[in-house]
Amino acid sequence: MLSACAKDKSTVLSQKPTGEAKSADPARDRIKHHISAGDYQKAIDIYRIEYKKYQKDEAFIKEYIRDLEHMKSAADKASAKNDFGSAGRTYSILAKNYTDFKQFDDSLSFDKANLNNWITTCKTALSRRGFQAYREGNIKEAISTWEDYLEIDPGNQDVRRALNTAKTQQKNL
Repeated sequence: MLSACAKDKSTVLSQKPTGEAKSADPARDRIKHHISAGDYQKAIDIYRIEYKKYQKDEAFIKEYIRDLEHMKSAADKASAKNDFGSAGRTYSILAKNYTDFKQFDDSLSFDKANLNNWITTCKTALSRRGFQAYREGNIKEAISTWEDYLEIDPGNQDVRRALNTAKTQQKNL
């Protein structure tokens, strides 16, 4: 799917006037690179800047929406594989930046409430998994799981305390 997006992007760029294509190529290449590397925040940051220049360009907006949908799809696939850390991070990035693409709300398959529901699902699963691993004596897995949780919700003091307790226990073993 990503290679198809890349092909579409080069076609769109060839349709732009020469001045626009030259200035947009490096940004679009960086976006494509960040998305393929899973660094969705950097891709959205570039889109935020580029959108100011191309907000009336329908082809650009379609690419932006397609890439946002790709990010959401990647989170959905991670969630389906019970990779709630990865899924939660991606849902959180989309939710945190939602105001930047809220104007596409009618074109997106998701909204902020939907993202927040998925974030809650991921946090719940990670919390349960972490406490289960801890109860079973798998301190390393509990620590890893709670670190994933805190990437999604760094302000959760209960999980932070549990993580600190597990790290202290691990040092004492």
